[in-house]
Amino acid sequence: MVVSGAAGFVGSNLTEALLGEGAEVHALVRPSSDLWRLLHLLPRMTLHCLELTDRDQLRTVLREIAPSVIFHGAVSRGEQSEEQRWQTLQTNVMATAHLLEVVLEQERARLVHLGGSLEATPPSRPLRESDPLAPRSYYGATKAAATLLCREYARLGAAVVVLRPVVVYGPWESPHRLVPAAIRAALTGSELPLTAPGIRRDWVYVGDLVEACLRAACSREALGELVHIGSGRSWANEEVVASVEAAVGRPVQVRVGACPPRPWDQENWVADIAKARAILGWEPRHDLRAGLARTVAWHSRPAGA
Repeated sequence: MVVSGAAGFVGSNLTEALLGEGAEVHALVRPSSDLWRLLHLLPRMTLHCLELTDRDQLRTVLREIAPSVIFHGAVSRGEQSEEQRWQTLQTNVMATAHLLEVVLEQERARLVHLGGSLEATPPSRPLRESDPLAPRSYYGATKAAATLLCREYARLGAAVVVLRPVVVYGPWESPHRLVPAAIRAALTGSELPLTAPGIRRDWVYVGDLVEACLRAACSREALGELVHIGSGRSWANEEVVASVEAAVGRPVQVRVGACPPRPWDQENWVADIAKARAILGWEPRHDLRAGLARTVAWHSRPAGA
């Protein structure tokens, strides 16, 4: 098994789960990656430091590994400068194209590609896989382009599954994001800047996303498909914070309106997960309360545990 972006939030959780299943895991990480999420796993896996945008090096490594499944979670999000946009384009689009060429070449290989919820703009109802791509950001546009590439390579015969998770939370998430920031504020008594009320998103626990990835790796029905991975309901940011307060057992000091809305923030954002149930036999095992309880327990663990 190969995991690209293994040093990231989702990639590290997926790597740990695969190792727990007894899989031989090859982790692809950038040479500049901070490996803090992987330090406890390094003795049990093979680490490859390379740029996914280096087609020749990537192809050489993957030919040697000859993996049955490649989980593609590597991503770049920068879009504020020309250099950041170039890196985001190269990582999200060109690296995906390089991996798709490898999968097309290696008949036994399958690519499980992790898309992004910002590829589309939800209508007033839950977002379906058949809804048109309509990104509201440069990052979303690159992820949408990668999804289109995956569909085209599937038409050419590559074994590809695209999973489109919504907002993912859980252990090893980047500290600046809402859930870890709210947990930190509850534990330390610090103030949490928050958006104005009403912005809603569909939240899915990272362990549930990992399970969906594992199912996508072996489902024949999923080949060539785009599948939404979410909870099937939305929560306002202020409701998420209230749930964190309940999980921690301490209040969170909130400064409402301190975070300006982003172009893609809206009052309705929820995924229709009927297709995940139908072709993956998957549905989330954790509601927000259960997922936050596990996340708080992870944040509260002793240092070094």
